[in-house]
Amino acid sequence: MEEFLEFARTNWGLVLAFTIILLWWIGGELFHWYSGVKPVDAESATRLFNRESALFIDMRSRREFDSGHLPSAFHMPEAEIEQLMTRLRKQSGAEDPPLIVYDEAGKEAGRMARKLRKQGFSRVYRLKRGMNAWRDAGYPLEDAKKTKGK
Repeated sequence: MEEFLEFARTNWGLVLAFTIILLWWIGGELFHWYSGVKPVDAESATRLFNRESALFIDMRSRREFDSGHLPSAFHMPEAEIEQLMTRLRKQSGAEDPPLIVYDEAGKEAGRMARKLRKQGFSRVYRLKRGMNAWRDAGYPLEDAKKTKGK
């Protein structure tokens, strides 16, 4: 114990930096846990889509969406979230389908997923690493020609 205290005294900057990083990491984990939005990988998202008719929500730009998106995905940038709520409620009826929100790299999807949770959708997920993870896993994409009218 004395060795640790001596180390901490002589390397207080290092110990302080470690403590800050540790608290930041724990805080982030707690924030994600309390938000009710679960991260899923591409394989789990595929299972939700196939077994429970999960709906994919694409937050990327229209150009990115048109170049390829997840099967049957809704294109809905965050700015149009109110319209998305109406469309989702009409499509799902009284059901509460799983919703999987994604963007290109998975960094922005959490914010929209939390908004969906606040609007009453109970089964909201975010795709970890976003579209990049889907492509890396080699799963199929749809292009805009197949989803005209959505």
